Amino acid sequence: MRWGLLVTIFGIAFGVAGLVILFTRLDLSAVQQPGRTGEYLRTSVRRAVIRRRATRDEITAPPPDRETSMSLADGKMVFEADCASCHGANGHEPSPVGKGMLPRAVPLDSSTVQNYSDRELFSIVRDGIRFTGMPGFAGAETSDQIWHVVDYLRLLR
Repeated sequence: MRWGLLVTIFGIAFGVAGLVILFTRLDLSAVQQPGRTGEYLRTSVRRAVIRRRATRDEITAPPPDRETSMSLADGKMVFEADCASCHGANGHEPSPVGKGMLPRAVPLDSSTVQNYSDRELFSIVRDGIRFTGMPGFAGAETSDQIWHVVDYLRLLR
């Protein structure tokens, strides 16, 4: 009986000490960049979740005018209205707002973005990514417009 009580007391003390250390060292500042380990874990988990979501979700078929000059023009128009405020006017260099976010808004011509499949990009634009500042545009744009944004993003390579 005494050993059980002693183990419980030490367990509680150890847990409280761990929480104190965690909260005194935890920095939620959006200015401080995460370390390599934190960044690796964040990007690996995000990639896996997006891949899983894009394969499981029902994604509408692309419009028949996909990958045409009209599609690209519409995608650029939607990009300028919805995306440029964070990702920058050309998509290559995030705006000051995008640079002030943590995680930072990514350059859309980067391999990080361009390695996503079209379905994954559609899912990202439509549903957003929680805890990253990337909003979902399902309520603001039609599926065809989101596919046109995907077309425009491919043009940024």
